[in-house]
Amino acid sequence: MGATGQPGEKAERRDGGSRPWWGDHRTTVFAVFGTVAGICTAAMGVVDRGTSIVLLVVSIGLFLAGLAGLVRVRTYARWLAAAWRWARGHRIVVAAVTVALLAGSASAAVALQSARSCEDPTEVAVMVPEDGAAGFSAAADDFERDSTTPFSCPRYHVTTFGVGWPALRGAFASGWGAAPGEAGATSLDLGPRPDVWIAESGAQVDIVAPGGQGQGFEVSDGRTLVAGSPLVLAVPEPHAEALRATTEPGDTVQELMAAAAASGLDVVRANPDASFAAALHTVSLYADSDAAALEALELDLGHALEQAGLPVGTDGALLCRLDELSRTEPPRVAVLTTERAIGGRGAACPASGAGESDAALVPFYPGAGLGLDYAAVRLSWADAGPAGRRADAASAFVEWLRTNEGQAALGREVGARGLDGRPPADADGPLPGLQDAPVIEPGASLVAYTRVVSTEQQYRKARRPARVLVMVDASASMGRPADGDRKRIDVAERGVLGALGHLSGSDEVGVWSFSGAAASSPHRVLDVTGSEVARSDAPERLGTLRPDGHTPLYDAVADGTSYLVGLDPEGASRRHLTALVVLTDGENLPGDGPGAEVTASDLVESARAQEASGVRVYVVAVGEASCQVSDLQQIAAEWDGECWDSSFGELESTLGSLFGQLGGR
Repeated sequence: MGATGQPGEKAERRDGGSRPWWGDHRTTVFAVFGTVAGICTAAMGVVDRGTSIVLLVVSIGLFLAGLAGLVRVRTYARWLAAAWRWARGHRIVVAAVTVALLAGSASAAVALQSARSCEDPTEVAVMVPEDGAAGFSAAADDFERDSTTPFSCPRYHVTTFGVGWPALRGAFASGWGAAPGEAGATSLDLGPRPDVWIAESGAQVDIVAPGGQGQGFEVSDGRTLVAGSPLVLAVPEPHAEALRATTEPGDTVQELMAAAAASGLDVVRANPDASFAAALHTVSLYADSDAAALEALELDLGHALEQAGLPVGTDGALLCRLDELSRTEPPRVAVLTTERAIGGRGAACPASGAGESDAALVPFYPGAGLGLDYAAVRLSWADAGPAGRRADAASAFVEWLRTNEGQAALGREVGARGLDGRPPADADGPLPGLQDAPVIEPGASLVAYTRVVSTEQQYRKARRPARVLVMVDASASMGRPADGDRKRIDVAERGVLGALGHLSGSDEVGVWSFSGAAASSPHRVLDVTGSEVARSDAPERLGTLRPDGHTPLYDAVADGTSYLVGLDPEGASRRHLTALVVLTDGENLPGDGPGAEVTASDLVESARAQEASGVRVYVVAVGEASCQVSDLQQIAAEWDGECWDSSFGELESTLGSLFGQLGGR
């Protein structure tokens, strides 16, 4: 008999070689493998619900087989027996550890499950300025990406919607168009009631929402300054060097305008009733001036817009049109606008090819000038119930705007300055034209809301009076249903009557209709007269319209523009802001006869021949009419106006916004 090996000695193979390690530890390897496989299989069952039961059974079997294997190993059996004796003597400790392990397993299961099915994100509605809305929307997207759970589930979903200054004031005044007690009201024209409002200035908040008394809302937690953008005089790059030679840092806006005029540049400004930035510029322009000087100033600003072929409206509309005109040669104009507006045109004017034209603008900064100071305002609505997840999400968004990530997003996406006052930049440094811009901290030059309101009252008296001729489509298609029991012509009549309320006693207005044969169209419903007389006579006159016949649209535009040009044949005074407003639901279908031969090209050529007349053409397209797929947009642009697409449900507000720009109320 061979000698038996001593404990601890390696067993020798018969051929004299050593046995492999796993040969003596097969049971151990199997036990460890079974235990680990059981745990992993159980985890797979948590992730995939469809196979969880099958995998759970398999995991239990593997785990028990592993334990059984460990018991068969003599060394481990002694350990397990000792552990069992210890556990019986320490039952409380064992129970506590078991509970902790079960709780940890449950937490891990919940976490793994959340990785494959996220909860619905909390909705947040954010109202942003109309000019720059695309940038604020992109910044909100950055917030959503920065606010995910550890398993990449979105916590919040932010809906942004841009609202212009006039519409914003009306919405707050009406409590967002909601009847008392109507929870979650939504304005068909604007969007849902906002949880957060990005105001362009604290003065805006004081004007329209000092506390929300009587309008069903209140400002929660005050207002939080998040960014800013200085007011500037922007000059096309080819003309900037001449202005640099005659100006100095610290010059007032009046001194900059005088230097621009000396360099052969006309100064233009958006409509203060449509743009809050223009309203702030007007505060500076009206300082220490008498009524006669203010009227002369407004006349000069209006003539400069007409001379350059630029629209009356918002900063965005003005700058986009400037881009279009600058494809050949930049007009000799300097624009009173904001730093953000001149840097954000690429996103605002995609159709015009902004950023690829020769319209690079160089900003000049008035000394001690005002600016937009973007403030995040949390709003709570009286009938929205107690604050909950939505309110917490709104607070999280406002707080994020002041973080490093939020500040970077506002500079990158919006083109606004952060709280440090440095010019906005991208990955390569300051945006073009801002390399030498001074540091201007947001809120450094605050303006009291009383100054803004006082300047508005002065502007009402100093602005150019409007002379508006309204052309209403009365063709057969206008007899079709619009919504509910109302016909299209009824909606149009109501919209026109409401729009007349934006005109003051110094304005003039007339109403014509067009339908039937071009030779006998248009029809004079109400001759151009004082707005007060028109408002009293228009309801009865418009009530006589009976839709019928063809749509001699181009003939109506030709006759209307010729009539308005004839009211001031020499174009000498051009005291009035003169506009033809055309409301149509279809394309040009003139039928036969004289006047039917007028084409879109004829109207374009007529506009170029009458460019000094000061007559503007605005088209409101509803129904089957469209600015995008017709020549209406080009015709309006050539006549220094705009084409606005609308629906019959929004027609009243669309006409109200347009007449608000023309009439100023």
